[in-house]
Amino acid sequence: MSDPSKHRAETPRASGSLVRRLVPAIIAAVLVTGGVTAAAVVDPFADDPVEPTRRTVGMSIGGAMTAQLLEDAPQPVVAGEKLRLTKARKAELKRLEEQRKARLKAERIAAKRAAQPFSFQIASFNVLGSNHTGPGGARRNFPAAGTRTPQGVGVLRSHGTDIVGLQEAKPDQLGTIMRMTGFVGYPGPGAADPDNTVLWDPSRFELVSGSTFPIVFMNRTRPQTIVRLRDKPTQREFYVVNMHPSAGHDARNTSTRVAGWRRGVAEVNALRQSGLPVLVTGDMNDRAAFFCAFLPPTGFVAAVGGSTSGGCRPPGRMPVDWIVGSPDVSFSGYVIDESTVNRRISDHFYISATATVAPAGD
Repeated sequence: MSDPSKHRAETPRASGSLVRRLVPAIIAAVLVTGGVTAAAVVDPFADDPVEPTRRTVGMSIGGAMTAQLLEDAPQPVVAGEKLRLTKARKAELKRLEEQRKARLKAERIAAKRAAQPFSFQIASFNVLGSNHTGPGGARRNFPAAGTRTPQGVGVLRSHGTDIVGLQEAKPDQLGTIMRMTGFVGYPGPGAADPDNTVLWDPSRFELVSGSTFPIVFMNRTRPQTIVRLRDKPTQREFYVVNMHPSAGHDARNTSTRVAGWRRGVAEVNALRQSGLPVLVTGDMNDRAAFFCAFLPPTGFVAAVGGSTSGGCRPPGRMPVDWIVGSPDVSFSGYVIDESTVNRRISDHFYISATATVAPAGD
């Protein structure tokens, strides 16, 4: 016989408990179905009808359902702590800021300097090597170098020269010139072949780099000089090339002379790729032929004058000694000082001019 107690109806208490569990869920489902993102429902069966328990019965996040108790008390907020730096870190940050300011200042100064032109006196002088006036030399009718060199220094000083390209300069002559002027040079008297040394005033310029390239001079290969100098007041840089191609008008020397000019053209055009001004000094051992061979393919201008615009038009008078420069260099005050020949200091004139370098980018 079955136990009748097992078939008794649920008591109102049990039935109410079930309803209490189902009603909030049904309400939440209805709210979610209606598109409500979140809902708070009062539990009608709470023990305290005055202060019912508040619950979140539904929240939709990306279509998912989550349940979370909402606390009546506000969430605690933890105050952020003030960033504390060590003394070492503060010193490092200060140093970095000072470096940044110094860099910006240097950039402003450099830009200001680059916007300014600058000028200097440049010269070219074949000093007549001491070997030519010594025993067995071709110019024994000239005084010895010991007499001539100090006189040449006097000429250099009289022109206020800042840079000079020398040719035929032997170590004894270079030593005297540098000692008497305070100039420095490259490659200088200690070089294996110092003939084509460039000298400059070290209070005004500093050497950035020096190099040479070879050409055939008469019957042997000799180095021609390139120096890259920095103008100290403006910190701008430029090149000076100093050359001495072959002399003589026989077929062999003429061909090596022209070949030397062509090598010079290639060298200065390569230097111009740097964007820096280039000046050339030298005893080129020719006049109009050099002008028309060297200036048109480089676009250079000559301190002595003349033009290559629409053709080759050399100046009316020109020695075999030259000062020329790239288009961003202009010349004024060109002088052919004949006293060096008249006084038998050398068999070449001393030529000088004021070179003005245009502002960077012009």
